[in-house]
Amino acid sequence: MAKARSPEYPLISLKEAVEKVSAVYAKDYQNKIPRVVLAEHMGYKTLNGKSLGVLSAVGKYGLTEGRGDDSHVSDLAVTIIAHPAGSPERAAALKEAASKPDLFAELDNRFQGGRVSDSAIRAWMLQQKFIPLAADTALRSYRETKQFVEAESTGYSGFEAAPQPHVQPPAGAPMPAPAEQQRPTPRIPEPPMTAPVRVVMNGNRLDIQASVDLDGLEKLEQMLAKYKEILKMMQ
Repeated sequence: MAKARSPEYPLISLKEAVEKVSAVYAKDYQNKIPRVVLAEHMGYKTLNGKSLGVLSAVGKYGLTEGRGDDSHVSDLAVTIIAHPAGSPERAAALKEAASKPDLFAELDNRFQGGRVSDSAIRAWMLQQKFIPLAADTALRSYRETKQFVEAESTGYSGFEAAPQPHVQPPAGAPMPAPAEQQRPTPRIPEPPMTAPVRVVMNGNRLDIQASVDLDGLEKLEQMLAKYKEILKMMQ
């Protein structure tokens, strides 16, 4: 009796695939190398079921090209590696890579970019002859890839904070004492304001400007959680 086989899908998410291909690029750039060396650079000792599955996934995202001894890092991968996290060039390249797996493109088209429950996607996969374990793995890779691309694509919206005007003291008012002689004056917190949030990647740091109410704070926390994952990947 023939063993049931699921349709092809990336075994790992795009985030992990970028990490794998970055390790290859760090050692061999875009030189053409055997697949076994490609696997070694990714952390595998031999070509086996696991390493072959990862190599296949990285290729499905378009991050490697070629066959056999002519395998090499693609131009698309170099664009992702060369540009810092959060940059428009890297974000565009990641979106392109995320759309390359046939399964992911089908899910995006069928479910409006993945805006549907996991149960609905899993049910559709099972109807397409996925075995349950493969459906779960493919769904996880798809969701993690979508989250990774969304986090990298999050920029800033709104306006820069307006500079505070300098207020001259009234005529005849005593001049303030030098800084070292002044006693700190407790500052009364201003009432919260609803205003756009500005978060920009600056190397491995974040530049943040925000003046938010409670709803805005919750959105800021969600945004910072995504950037936290990006910074962890860059370390």
